[in-house]
Amino acid sequence: MRHLFTQFYLLVFGCFLIAALLMGGIYQFTAERTENRYLEGLVQDFLDRFTQELATMPQPQWPAKINDFSQRLHLALHTAPLDTQPLAREDIAFLQAGNIVIVEDDATFRQRIPDSNRVLIIGPVPYLSFRHEQHWLVLGFIVLLGLSLAVPILLWMRPHWRDMQQLEAAAKSLGNGELDARAALDNSSSLATLGATFDQMAQRLQELISGRKQLTDAIAHELRTPLVRLRYRLALLEPAPRAADSAALEQDIEALEFLIEEMLTYSRLNQPELPLQLSDVELGQWAREHLPDWQAQGAAHRITLHCPAVPLYWRGDLRLLARAMDNLVGNAVRHGNSVVQIRLTQSKQGICLSVQDDGPGVANQEAQRIFEPFVRLDESRDRRTGGIGLGLAIVRSIAHLHGGEISLQPSDQGALFCLQLPVHLDTNRYQHNTDPQAPAA
Repeated sequence: MRHLFTQFYLLVFGCFLIAALLMGGIYQFTAERTENRYLEGLVQDFLDRFTQELATMPQPQWPAKINDFSQRLHLALHTAPLDTQPLAREDIAFLQAGNIVIVEDDATFRQRIPDSNRVLIIGPVPYLSFRHEQHWLVLGFIVLLGLSLAVPILLWMRPHWRDMQQLEAAAKSLGNGELDARAALDNSSSLATLGATFDQMAQRLQELISGRKQLTDAIAHELRTPLVRLRYRLALLEPAPRAADSAALEQDIEALEFLIEEMLTYSRLNQPELPLQLSDVELGQWAREHLPDWQAQGAAHRITLHCPAVPLYWRGDLRLLARAMDNLVGNAVRHGNSVVQIRLTQSKQGICLSVQDDGPGVANQEAQRIFEPFVRLDESRDRRTGGIGLGLAIVRSIAHLHGGEISLQPSDQGALFCLQLPVHLDTNRYQHNTDPQAPAA
C-alpha cells in the first residue's frame, strides 16, 4: 500500500502545486504589480517634494531636516551615495532618471536627490517587510495544505487497498492449488463487481479442473478395459495368428497402453492439488546409482556421467526427478547416434542436470515448441523413434512443480537439455501440500 499511496499522493500533490504556482504567478504578475504602482503613487508626491526641498538646501542642513521628517512619519530616513547602492545596473539608471525604486529585500523606498549624487532612503517600511515575509507564509501554507491532502487520500484509499489485498490473497491461494479460495468482497465495496467476477472465474476453474479429473479417470477406466479384453481375445483366437502378426498386434496394444499411461501422468502432474513427496538427497550419488538404469535404456549407446567434486544437496520429489531424467535420457537415446552425456553443475540459479546427445539436434525455432504436449518434430514422425510427444512436456511439468525450468541450450553437436532446479523449494507452488517425511518411491 505504501508504494501505491506514495504514487497517488505525489500525483495529487504535484497537480495541486502546479495549480498553486500558476495562480501565484498570475497574482504576482497582476495584483502585486498594481499594488507596487499604487504604493509608488502614494510615495511619489511626498518624495518628489521632499527631495526637491533638500535640493534647495545646503547639504549640511539635510540631517536635521531628515531627522525632523523621520520623527513625524515614524519611519527611518537617511541618505547614501548613489554609487554605493546595492542595486542592479538598470535600477541605478532608473534612480538616476529620477524614479522611485522599491527594494523588497530591505523593505525600502529610494529616490535620488536632484542635482546631487546622493539617494534618499525611506525604510524599512513595515508594510514592505510584511509583504516580503508574506511570500514565506504563503509557501508554508501551500506545503501545509499539500501535506494535509495525505489524510483524505489515505482515508479514501484504505478500504480499496484492503479489498485489493483480499483479492490478491485469493488469487495467490488459487494459484497455489486451493481451488475453493474466493475473494468474497462485501457488496458495498467499490471492487464488488471485480470480486464477484473473480469468484465466478474461480468457481468455473474449479469446475473445469474437477471435470477434467473426472474425464481423465473415466478415460483410464474406459480405455484400459477394452484393451484388456482385446489382449484376452487375441490369446483365444482360433486358429492363432502368425507369430509376426501376433507380435505386431501386441506391440500396438502396448503402444496404446503406454499412450494412456503418459496421458494420465501428464494430467496428474498438472493438477493443482498434486502433493510432492520431499526427500533430501545428494544428487551426485543419486545419479551414480541410477546410471545403470539409464544405460539399460540405450544398450547400443555409451552413457557418461560427469559430477562435480563437491556434493550437490537438493530437496525434492525423487520419484518425479527419476521420471524426468528417464524421459530426457530416453529422448537422447532415440535421437542420438552413439553417445549420451549427463552432467551435474551448480550455479547461482540452482542445480542443472543436463543431458546431451550426438544426434542432429533441434532447430532454434523449435526450442520452445518442443516442450508442448503431443509435439513431435518433422524428423521424429516415425512412431518407432519419435514417441508420442509427451516426454518433454512431462519433464517441463515436473520442473515447474519444483519451481524449476527445462530449456534447450545451444550446442555444437546434438541437443542439449538442461533441467534447472532450485536448491530450495521456496518457489514450489505446491509446497504446502507436501509431506516432508515421505520416503522416495
